[in-house]
Amino acid sequence: MNGDNKFVEGISRVSGKIGSNKFILAIRDAFADTIPITITAALFLLINNVLLIPKTGILRNMPGHQIITNVGIQAYNGTFGILALSITFLIAARLAKSYGSRDGVTEGIVALASYVSLVPNTVKVLTLSGKSYSASGVLTQDYSSASGMLVAILTGIFATMIMTRLQKAKHLKIHMPDSVPPAVGNSFSSLFPAMITITIFAAIEGILNTTTGMNVSEIIIRVLQVPLVTGFQSLPGILFYVLLSTFVFTLGIHGADVFGSIAGPILLASLQQNIDAIHAGSAAPNIVTQPFLDAFVYMGGGGTLISLVIALLIFSKRPDEKAIVKLGGVPNLFNISEPLMFGLPIVFNITYAIPFCIAPLISTVVAYAATAFGWMHATYILIPWVTPPVLSGYLATGGDIRASIVQIVIIAINVALYIPFVLVSNHQYQTKMNQEK
Repeated sequence: MNGDNKFVEGISRVSGKIGSNKFILAIRDAFADTIPITITAALFLLINNVLLIPKTGILRNMPGHQIITNVGIQAYNGTFGILALSITFLIAARLAKSYGSRDGVTEGIVALASYVSLVPNTVKVLTLSGKSYSASGVLTQDYSSASGMLVAILTGIFATMIMTRLQKAKHLKIHMPDSVPPAVGNSFSSLFPAMITITIFAAIEGILNTTTGMNVSEIIIRVLQVPLVTGFQSLPGILFYVLLSTFVFTLGIHGADVFGSIAGPILLASLQQNIDAIHAGSAAPNIVTQPFLDAFVYMGGGGTLISLVIALLIFSKRPDEKAIVKLGGVPNLFNISEPLMFGLPIVFNITYAIPFCIAPLISTVVAYAATAFGWMHATYILIPWVTPPVLSGYLATGGDIRASIVQIVIIAINVALYIPFVLVSNHQYQTKMNQEK
């Protein structure tokens, strides 16, 4: 028993250190800051790819539908289409504050400039006649959207580390008279560190392009991103990730916060590939995306917790559990699980921790198989994480009713999984009551 306690404490300590790491925190908070624009992007993706879809959308023949479509395209370009740029700035700003910066704005701007300096700005266009033209000064969504996420994250981190280190060098500071406004004085104080940082990233791009004919984005994608995306697209790979992120929940650690910073860019890149393929009239190449997990694995929150809620409502005889379900049941419909996680509790409760870890694995296998065998469409719509189950599957797959049926099947299977543990919990409660008598 003592050994078990040491094991739990060790895991908690390691996970806690990971979750409190300044780089992980900066990435996590940066993604949290983008929620308004990602949800806006999700709204317009839903409108354009569900309601206005040419063949089946219920609003496809509505007067003015083309105007709405164009508005949606522009809104997408201004939200999800610049996600990599936003993340670069936000990570740098957040990280700079942890290094002691007043507001992180200067470091964010420098990191953004470094990112744009690092990626190609020339596009080659091949005409029907076979002639090739080049357009310079162009930043495409290959680098500004989620497709460039890993490069953006690395740039945000390293540009800030370089910048903050140079800012500490006294001989690189320009000291202005006291009569100069503080904002202007701070800008001039950061002038040389900013110039050096941006030059480093521009030089990396220039040297690589000249010597290898490739840019840093292509190299990183080939070396790092593609294997990671491939790993997440395999069933063993995604099962391992789901198990790991779910297990730490039972220790009171938010798995999505700890590991989401690592998985988020990969899953968003996979989603972007699906979006691009669907828009091009091709089949979606990836099974696992962020909406895949949100819609099919995390229904009701971690542990496919909506199934436990149903099992408790039907089979629980404990008044304390009934009361918690009444309070937490409605938020749980919108995938908010904290009232149940800490109220039942799930945390450090072996009775419910076991099925809590198993249920998401079942959910992943069923949804993965349904997509792989063509029983439902792949996910390619970024849905808000608070979208209720059954509706979320329909929307995430672009209006495939079979996805909702798969969700119902997953919920039913996991209700059956949770029932024996609810009965065990009833027995434990009854035994305790008898002992107290």
